[in-house]
Amino acid sequence: MQITKENYGTLKDGRHVDLFTLVNKHKLKAQITNYGGIIVRFECPDKEGHYNDIVLGKASLAEYEKGHPCFGALTGRVAGRIGNAEFEINGQSYQLDANNGPNCLHGGLDGWHLQVWEANIIYENGIQKLHLSYTDPDGHNNFPGTVSAQVTYALLDNNSLEITYRAHTDKATPFNPTNHCYFNLAGESTGTSTLLDHIVQIDATATAKTSDDMTLIGEKSELIEGFNDLRSPIRIGDLSELSTKNVDSHYFLKGGRTQMPRHVATVTHPQSGRVFKLSTTEPGVQFYTAINLSAEGPDIGKNHKAYETLGAFCLETQDYPDSVHYPSMGSAILEPDSNFYSRTLFQIETLEN
Repeated sequence: MQITKENYGTLKDGRHVDLFTLVNKHKLKAQITNYGGIIVRFECPDKEGHYNDIVLGKASLAEYEKGHPCFGALTGRVAGRIGNAEFEINGQSYQLDANNGPNCLHGGLDGWHLQVWEANIIYENGIQKLHLSYTDPDGHNNFPGTVSAQVTYALLDNNSLEITYRAHTDKATPFNPTNHCYFNLAGESTGTSTLLDHIVQIDATATAKTSDDMTLIGEKSELIEGFNDLRSPIRIGDLSELSTKNVDSHYFLKGGRTQMPRHVATVTHPQSGRVFKLSTTEPGVQFYTAINLSAEGPDIGKNHKAYETLGAFCLETQDYPDSVHYPSMGSAILEPDSNFYSRTLFQIETLEN
């Protein structure tokens, strides 16, 4: 694998930003910026051998800075929603940013996706990787504790984009990072109709119940065939409905948290022949089909065309976001005597003609 670095631009406040290009021996290419750790491009072949970019995003750094729904970005320190934007830990109460109705979403108003991470190219176990680091200070976004976070990206020769997370804190804090990449296996610029033809399979045991405003309520929903039971492959367009109850929902994965990544989900696009395989150490995944995308924009994409509802899917590996309120549902709390470790792989394969 080779990694090269180039100038990506300068933010309005003068911070310099770089763009890194990762290429493996099969000529897959990922471009990642240290602004928010955003996966800017991911070029993969279809069954005819034609390479296309399969992730949604913006045309330039300036467009990302204007705002976006976390396209391809690192989200933290808590990805997902903390109910009522408040919590208590070790007898101390904390009030967060209510930036999503009554809830705190993706870490608040100045989350990880807006930070310029320190970037270096390193070798780890003989593999060249992009190493990003960020110190999230005590009190930032009203969270307790200084969190030292490190994320590495590597484009492996088995056609996996590997993301590894490490972190430690000096005070107990809610902690639940992920990457919020939007995928369309037909190609970034193809629109919305092809997403309905994607076939999804997730090794889940249940989904998380929410209230109407997407506040997690500490309960699980049973899997129902044809609706939210994705244990057997099903075409997204054939689900009985597409709503926050099944395609913007936290899925509890079989086996819970593991030491080594295991395969947990597959998404197939028969027309292009691309197959997306997800492996992770995490106990859950947020499955999202961009059902709110048009309400947040319209968001203008890389080709200066508006993305629409159902134009992509996200598989955000994570723990139960609101563990601080519902510890029986998950363990998304980082303690000072613990070191956080998580690893996720996005692997691309192609069907034979």
